[in-house]
Amino acid sequence: MSYIEQDNPDYSKIIKKLVSEDNTETLKGLLEDMNDVEIANNILPLKPKYQLAVIELLDREKAAEVINNLQQHSPVLEDIVEEMDTKQLGDLIEDMDKDDAADVLSIMDDEKATEVLEELSKEDREEITTLLQYDEDSAGGIMDPVVIAVQKDITVRQATSQIKAYIKKKEIDEFYVIYVVDEYNHLIGSVSLSQLFIASDSAFIKDIMDPDVVAVNVETDQEEVAQLAKEYDLVTVPVIDKHLKLVGRITSDDLMDVLHEEHLEDLGQIAGTGDEEVLETSVIKASRDRLPWLLLGLGGGFLAALVMRNYETAISDLPAVAYFVPLVAAIGGNIAIQSSSLVVRGLATGELRTEDLLKRTWKELRVGFLNGLICAILLTGLAWWLTDEIIIGITSGVALIVVVCLAAFVGTTAPIILKRMHIDPAIATGPFITTANDILGIVIYLAITISVYSQQLI
Repeated sequence: MSYIEQDNPDYSKIIKKLVSEDNTETLKGLLEDMNDVEIANNILPLKPKYQLAVIELLDREKAAEVINNLQQHSPVLEDIVEEMDTKQLGDLIEDMDKDDAADVLSIMDDEKATEVLEELSKEDREEITTLLQYDEDSAGGIMDPVVIAVQKDITVRQATSQIKAYIKKKEIDEFYVIYVVDEYNHLIGSVSLSQLFIASDSAFIKDIMDPDVVAVNVETDQEEVAQLAKEYDLVTVPVIDKHLKLVGRITSDDLMDVLHEEHLEDLGQIAGTGDEEVLETSVIKASRDRLPWLLLGLGGGFLAALVMRNYETAISDLPAVAYFVPLVAAIGGNIAIQSSSLVVRGLATGELRTEDLLKRTWKELRVGFLNGLICAILLTGLAWWLTDEIIIGITSGVALIVVVCLAAFVGTTAPIILKRMHIDPAIATGPFITTANDILGIVIYLAITISVYSQQLI
């Protein structure tokens, strides 16, 4: 068809047109030539009725993969599952990995989720229900309960036979590590595939296993799991419960999703948009996500206005001082954001720890002082030229150095302190720091410039 032969065609528009024309055969042909990722990306901007029409034309396995790929766009997926009946959702969820199925169920209302669970087999229902009890941002919430494990006291031949049977039963596509457990299912080691292949059939698992296995608890935050995987170069992370029993594994695709999600979350916190999705259709929810940060900025601005009012008389006698209030606040805010951004990134990647507070603060103070000194020299000359008052130039420059050093201190310490308080440090790079810095910067600038200039007049 000409639809497919076009150069760089807009498949979203093509799909919409085919659905509108009820041209099912052509649409089926188009979808057969596309993989699940391409289909998900192309139906993403469409309305639910077009998305549902596409999903209904796909076979169960491919439809399940498309639904899974839409999980990164919660508002879109919520609209789709809301329109689907429970039998259809149950069929799709049966073809998903259990951790992905739990994620889809978690976005439904309780009544519909319960109805969908009733459509599943007892075994699938129990496994998914177990996952749903964990926080969605914890290791338990993102783990796959299907994990290959063997007893320590069996031979390689026995282990290989058990693994083949388990793979066939659970339809496991990929695995890289076999975990070793004792008779109580406690995780005690691991065996790589290469070790299993080269070992003698009569060798015992306990003799070839690596006892130094890195695992995480079900309650561990997903961001910590991703950091741990990065630090130890893990492709798969085993998950244990409070009794040290092996309960699941976190695979590389889930780890990549975590890194992507945390990155977007940090960007949202920095921008003051919270966890708002780009494709969020609810104006009320978008407003609710953004409003708290705007109110924080409004409150900070009002406090800055109160500070300015306290200096009203002095400013009226010396209006030139007010010229540089926005400049000083802006420079201080930029310094604070630069310092805090580096600290937040270091904490996120594990390159910085909360114990590094003094060392990092000392470095940022020195950097801030050096940059502040250069800016202060330029400001002194510009202020002198603009006002013909050398004293205003000097005091403005001195005040700028003090403000910049304070900004570097706040920008460095705030994220680390928040991290110690178990609060996401990404929020420190948003309106919180800029608002606090504006207030303190204005107070310091006006206090120094007006007091020094007043002494000169006396």
